[in-house]
Amino acid sequence: MAIGPRDLSLLTLPVGWDAAELEKIRLADGTSYAEVAAMVNGALASLNAEIAGDPLWSMLVSYQADPTLEYRVGTSNGFEVHTEYGRPDSKRAETTGHMLPIRGFDRRLQWTWDYLRNARITQIEADIQDAVKDARDLFRKQVLRRLLKRGDDSGKAMGLGSGGYSPGFATAAASTAVDFVPPAFGGTAFDANHEHYVGHNKSGSYDATVFADIVDELLEHGHVPPFIYLASPSNEASIIASTGFVPVGDPTVRYGALQDIASMSPLYTSSGVKALGSMPNIEIFTVRGMPQHYGFGFKTYGANSQRNPIRIRVNGGGYQVEAIPDPHAGNGNYPLANMMLFTEFGVGVGDRTNGTARYINNATWADGVAS
Repeated sequence: MAIGPRDLSLLTLPVGWDAAELEKIRLADGTSYAEVAAMVNGALASLNAEIAGDPLWSMLVSYQADPTLEYRVGTSNGFEVHTEYGRPDSKRAETTGHMLPIRGFDRRLQWTWDYLRNARITQIEADIQDAVKDARDLFRKQVLRRLLKRGDDSGKAMGLGSGGYSPGFATAAASTAVDFVPPAFGGTAFDANHEHYVGHNKSGSYDATVFADIVDELLEHGHVPPFIYLASPSNEASIIASTGFVPVGDPTVRYGALQDIASMSPLYTSSGVKALGSMPNIEIFTVRGMPQHYGFGFKTYGANSQRNPIRIRVNGGGYQVEAIPDPHAGNGNYPLANMMLFTEFGVGVGDRTNGTARYINNATWADGVAS
């Protein structure tokens, strides 16, 4: 980890550069402040577009500026038999709701004025690339954190005031301040102890029963296959070894006529997502940063659909990282010398039935920590 500002002490030559020879051709780089600023803004614009259109994250999330959600709960009332003169009872749905968190995050890109006058553009580019990587990681870790946290987010620091709560998916009443009775579906009624954070005593090894249970958990709420499961790369081998697993097609391999191939496109993204294959009714991806023995199953309703499981609160638009002068620096003449990146968002749950988190190393659930 490299911490601290870039200053004149860091204007050193990499190993393999001949300082004496370079002295003969040492010239000012000629890159202007405006060009550096354009490089930063261009990198951030690409990042913002990348996350908005990511082939996996966009299938998991949606965005809103409103801090509140309200949704139907409980058992349906049903119809009555019609009679000639009778009037049916008036009936209504029950609702509950919760809030979505929001927090600001920043990252300083401090370059001293003297450094900028003497720096090589490759060092500036490296700083920009490192900042973009951190912004990408921030989004991924905040999403995975919410997927694997059973309890509520709360408090003013989370943008929820003194009495607001942002709960996870369906869970036992003792695990949340916002009790949730999933709406009845297909003749099945639920109660406030219905649990979507499930432990499996499998000693860290997947099998077909784990995936069958994930499918059943989502089906019983009216979500229709195919589903998606996000797993840790550390568990890839045991998933592949599960009875019924079908691998995704490798574009470098020509398969025989009798080889079963999952009907998924090979997928690798800059966020570290890899298409692995499928089990019956569920597509499986590994995600960098997902802790070992943890995973999450859900139904996607399309890119950034409001029916997707995760709801991200923003001040407008989607996930946006912007470059600004440090507001505490007080030096408007040289904004690059005190540049910082800023973003403001919060990750909550949209549909509390559309997601089931899994821990396959113990029968008792424990929150996972994303990396």
